[in-house]
Amino acid sequence: MKTLPVGTQTFSIIRENDYLYVDKTKYILKMINDGRINFLSRPRRFGKSLLISTIEELYKGNEKLFKDLYIHSKWNWDETNPVIKLDLSAVKNVNSEELEERLIEIIKNIGQDFGIELNSNSSQGMFDSLILELHRLFNKRIVVLIDEYDAPLTDSLENLELFKKNRDILQSLYSLLKTRDEYLQFIFITGVSKVGSTSIFSKLNSPSDLTLVKDYANICGYTHEEVEEYLHEHIEEVAKKEKVSYNDMLNKINQWYDGYSWDGQTRLFNPYSIMSMLKDKDFSEYWFSTGTTTFLMNRIKENNNLVPILEPILQYRDNLLNFDIGSNIIALLFQTGYLTIKSIEKDFDGDDEYYLYFPNREVKNAFGRNLLNAYTNYSNGELDPLKKKIMKEIYSLDSDGLKESFEFLLARIPYQLHVKNESYYHSVILSWLLAYGFDIKAEDPTSDGRIDATLERKDSVVIIEFKYSCDKGINKSKSVDGLLDDAFNQIHEKEYYKKYYNKEKIILLGVAISNNEIGVKFQEFR
Repeated sequence: MKTLPVGTQTFSIIRENDYLYVDKTKYILKMINDGRINFLSRPRRFGKSLLISTIEELYKGNEKLFKDLYIHSKWNWDETNPVIKLDLSAVKNVNSEELEERLIEIIKNIGQDFGIELNSNSSQGMFDSLILELHRLFNKRIVVLIDEYDAPLTDSLENLELFKKNRDILQSLYSLLKTRDEYLQFIFITGVSKVGSTSIFSKLNSPSDLTLVKDYANICGYTHEEVEEYLHEHIEEVAKKEKVSYNDMLNKINQWYDGYSWDGQTRLFNPYSIMSMLKDKDFSEYWFSTGTTTFLMNRIKENNNLVPILEPILQYRDNLLNFDIGSNIIALLFQTGYLTIKSIEKDFDGDDEYYLYFPNREVKNAFGRNLLNAYTNYSNGELDPLKKKIMKEIYSLDSDGLKESFEFLLARIPYQLHVKNESYYHSVILSWLLAYGFDIKAEDPTSDGRIDATLERKDSVVIIEFKYSCDKGINKSKSVDGLLDDAFNQIHEKEYYKKYYNKEKIILLGVAISNNEIGVKFQEFR
């Protein structure tokens, strides 16, 4: 059973130590044969750096590393090219001066690896000199590989001025890839997002964006077939430890870590999550814990609209492939891996409609919990003990207990953040339920309106209606009891439960808020 290379992104280390390697060279060969200039967007920890490292060793001609891999018999090992690999994954949380200094340092070190002394006061000048000197030294075209090209940008999204300054520096650097095209053999760029305002892609000679191209949907990440082929023994080992069958363990792994897709058909595992789980023999939020969601949470809270992450949301191709700092947050949620493609359908004009939702349990639960942290300022340690409590309260129809839980939830929200509208309280309460793994559907459509929210289990459903007493309108100064009556009257008048007649158990739940007083009431329909 081969060692799992958790955290190892260097192809030569994996192959020289006979660590487990899922062969992706078929896609690499196709990409190289199909075009000279390519771009791929994938979330962090999804195998982009290993992909770059593999291509680097390929062009360096290190044939022994590729023994028994798909590409070995199909590559001309007599031909080699000098490789410039710019890894910007560690260039984060820097101001524009620091970014320029780091770029100069990175390029200078690459030159020294080739025995070339570079002297320039700018990263652009140094990069230009490196390309020209390598071509002069080897009399061959250069391969340029840029890993995480956007790292200095995605880490400055909350600072518009810094974002623009860093953008200008990178734009100037990357513009050389067009200026010196005659000296370049192959260009491959990876990143988390395709930030439209960098203009990097307009500076290149029509790069191929492979992000949503079906032929490359599986170039990163593990398919079900690959998991079964390469990780079978590891899964068996965990199943034996947990004293369950192989199939039961595989199903649990699917629920936790499967679900990413870039073609709406093939489902993929995040390599980092599944390998970490198999190594530790424990289910946890491995991928989610490696990143920060502060910017994303703040943007969602500003808009105060949870519908896009409580149900599949429709987007079109152009919206998914480009992100600008002022654009809809959905594109960035997709590009960073918090949402993925659940299905692709055709509209009336024949255009593709992309429906996005959470990929799996790991992301859905962790995202909801972090969003709840942002709304309430409670820590995970304070919120986690409530999970079983609230589950028990809902399914035992404990109005007093659930009221107490909701009061705890809202108690530490700073007063100035209280927004006097129904959707605000929807967001806080629904994000809580989302964080605890409930199968939530917001704005659930029926033949006679929309249910505020439904919570489904295999044999039961909870239908929730929210009411809020505001300063104006028909609910002005209404009591909690009056609002609860309104909630149940609406449920019964519109017969929201008809949609769920197939369920063995239907629970009606009214939630009312008036003058900072919370009311909770259950009705068991059947």
